[in-house]
Order: sequence, then C-alpha cells, then structure tokens
Amino acid sequence: MKLIDQVKPEVLRALEKDTKIKWESSYRCIIASFEEANRYKDLTIDQLHTLICFLPEELKPKGDLDLFYGDNILQKKYQL
Repeated sequence: MKLIDQVKPEVLRALEKDTKIKWESSYRCIIASFEEANRYKDLTIDQLHTLICFLPEELKPKGDLDLFYGDNILQKKYQL
C-alpha cells in the first residue's frame, strides 16, 4: 500500500484546494512523493519540508511526534 492511500482525505483535499492552483509544481511534487513512498518514514527531509510549507495551518505538525510519525496527516489506522 502506498502512502497516498494512508493520508487523511482532508489533507489531500486541502492540498488540492489551496496548493494545486497557485503552486502546481509543488503540489505535483508532494503528490508524487506520496505515490512513491510506502510509508511516512520513507519521505526525505526535503519532501517533508515541502509538505509542511504547503499544509494549511490546522494540518501542520503540532509537535515532534507529529513531525516524526506523521500523525497530523495519516489516517488513524495508520498512525503508530
């Protein structure tokens, strides 16, 4: 299963709504990284940085655990 299938639908909707139109290449980069990775830990620091830059404030990591494990973007059943 790919990471894109594990991400909360509201995260994908927010990225599509807020990022796709204004920053299409960044949106494509984020979605491609989700489609290539099998799990959150497969993302590189650069990919995480890009993702965090374009997430709406309410979906950004709230602390170290969100950043390390992706709890802010993953569906409950895929959280560690």
